[in-house]
Amino acid sequence: MSEQDSPQERTAPRYAERLFPAPVDHGIARSDRAVSTVERGTDTVTYNDPDGRWYEGGGRIGEKAVESIVVYPPTRGVVSQGDPFEPVKIGILVDMDLGQLLSDWVDSTILAVEDALNEGVYDRPVEIITADARGLPRENYLKVRRGYQKLVDDGCVVVLGPMISDNSLNLMDTANRTGVSCIGWTGSVKFAGDYCFTVANGDIPTESVMGANWCAQQGHTKVGFFWEKGSSGDTYSDYFRTAAQNVGVEIVKEVSLGPNPKNFQEHLETMRAQGAEAIVYMGYGYSTFRFAQAFKALDWDPPRFMGTAFMFYSNSNAWAEGLEGWHGVDQLGEDGANPNYEAMVRRFEARFGRVTRNVVVALGYDTARAAIHGIANATIPTPEEVRLGLEKIKWMPCTNGGPGAYITFAPYDHRGYKGDFLTIRELRGGELHFRGYYRPQWPSNTQSPLLAPQTKPDED
Repeated sequence: MSEQDSPQERTAPRYAERLFPAPVDHGIARSDRAVSTVERGTDTVTYNDPDGRWYEGGGRIGEKAVESIVVYPPTRGVVSQGDPFEPVKIGILVDMDLGQLLSDWVDSTILAVEDALNEGVYDRPVEIITADARGLPRENYLKVRRGYQKLVDDGCVVVLGPMISDNSLNLMDTANRTGVSCIGWTGSVKFAGDYCFTVANGDIPTESVMGANWCAQQGHTKVGFFWEKGSSGDTYSDYFRTAAQNVGVEIVKEVSLGPNPKNFQEHLETMRAQGAEAIVYMGYGYSTFRFAQAFKALDWDPPRFMGTAFMFYSNSNAWAEGLEGWHGVDQLGEDGANPNYEAMVRRFEARFGRVTRNVVVALGYDTARAAIHGIANATIPTPEEVRLGLEKIKWMPCTNGGPGAYITFAPYDHRGYKGDFLTIRELRGGELHFRGYYRPQWPSNTQSPLLAPQTKPDED
């Protein structure tokens, strides 16, 4: 009002307009099953060659995720009164170039939410919001922080991702400050806090221990060791050195790799000259192509082992070719052994009309399942209560790992995967071969003096 307004106008009441838009009902809900506002989660129409190698990503390089997807639960004939229910929001934070894997992540997330709603786990609509905010190690740290903040500002009560350890550690303070739970894929044990959870794509200290034990079990007592500088480099290197010493494996030469490493061929040639019987690499995986070029130039095909960067075989066909000959830490269980995985990929094919069987489909499904069950366990759909709801998850079935793998959270235990969630595979001859679960045993099981034949002491 201004001074020119009449007395009547100055005393007239003001009426509050609705501050925020009313919820919108898309009018697609069905009585018999959950349904989404999209047929698929990305702009990909033609997927990767279905007759290609099964472990490669199903999508296309450069594909884009649908920014907002709403999933409606089955109505079962119930009609609600008043305004429609506004969807509870789950964020997806894409923090790296996923190559052929983005559609596999988003579609498996859709399937997980639809499955949960079909089972009656939750009875409100759920909105999946994706932020493509790629950060470390290749782009700026601030991008992923701003991407996370956008999802918080959009009203997400839980965020799926990031994937890379650098970005997870970069986001720890942001997640804990905003009070919105992050379910990351990092294997870093440094990622911690009230709102930091993982359905981890690996376990960085354990990966190094697995590598040392694999060398010892294969009889490789002298190895060349590469590790990559970064947020987890010291963890990789410290644990490998200690584990190698414990099992009698000698590191003949150790190389720390920078962001754009050089002299691969020279380092490998020196390792071979010094008697290295195997090569171990722990890092991000971007050096894979350099290794391939150097091995070819040296005409050398030594036994070799890497951590979970091995699972980049799904990122692109070229990446899979670069990993030829490596053993590595994987998360897919023995072929056909995990009934949860086998049933999930059949539902995936029925829902999306395509077949894809890589580890990201399983990771995406398990992560989204944790999120929707955390929401369902919450007394009200606020970030604070969803955090408590996540901590109530016990022995949730896993599609990743072996049949004995499961997800459990608790206060002060936010690392979800338990049991046989790490495996060893080899990519050889263009085929991905299962080489076993990591099930360590005590040395005393085979080396105890109690197992030696009893002898009488020498008589005087």
